[in-house]
Amino acid sequence: MKRVPGSANFRRQAMVALRSVAAATALLYLAGCASGLRAPGSLPPPPSSASRPGPWETSYAVYDPALFGPELPLTGLVEQHRLKLKNGKLKKARLLIIKSQRRLELWVGKKMVKAYRIQLGQNPAGPKKRQGDLRTPEGEYFICEHRPSTYHRGLMISYPNVQDARRGLEAGLISQKQFDEIRAAIKEGRCPPQNTKLGGLILIHGQLPEYTADFARSQRAKPGSRRPGLEPGDANPAEIREFHDWTNGCIALFNPDIRELYEFVPDGTPVTIVANGPVTAPH
Repeated sequence: MKRVPGSANFRRQAMVALRSVAAATALLYLAGCASGLRAPGSLPPPPSSASRPGPWETSYAVYDPALFGPELPLTGLVEQHRLKLKNGKLKKARLLIIKSQRRLELWVGKKMVKAYRIQLGQNPAGPKKRQGDLRTPEGEYFICEHRPSTYHRGLMISYPNVQDARRGLEAGLISQKQFDEIRAAIKEGRCPPQNTKLGGLILIHGQLPEYTADFARSQRAKPGSRRPGLEPGDANPAEIREFHDWTNGCIALFNPDIRELYEFVPDGTPVTIVANGPVTAPH
């Protein structure tokens, strides 16, 4: 019988598969959603996606530790590189999300400051087109709101953008009035309407609460296993080698990473989401 993502049985089976991966790798031992942005020294696009097929039509993000980080707190990197702040937020920040490489790069001006591990929607290939397609968008967006989230912290992106809305209008998914409302919101720097057939509520957010609870139980069972600086239930991103794509279209990070972005990235920050492209190694 086909397992349907989101069903209780699928979730139970997915957790069993996740724990099997945990037993085989150190990453989960604690736990039992651009061109023109490239700096000199950037690497070419990797020849293949940083993912692998999982059970029951799922996919797994695969993380090469050499391509992420630096594995230092963002607070320290801000001080080290003397990055300018305004009201505690980074000036000239922008985010580049490379879907096939399961990475989010934080840029400040022409410098790639830190690369973060991400997971995507359960249907990760291709741009989001409509509500319920479980895809992560592709295109040019911006952070339109910091908001509380079931998934620890949330940075809402301005999906749908005008291009998404135009495709939706041509496909008959939205009306001319809805298109005009989306276009006006984007022009004014506001979050666009989220209740159309194009879908919405696409956030950059943290861990699934079930995983956080599992991590916390494992940490309590092994006193001293939680790395200094992490909160109870945090995964340690530096130890993670793979993790399955699990969202409904959002971009998920591990809790320590979303806390950093939530603290330092202001509303209005440009967000570019591409299918594939060059990566910039940490240094």
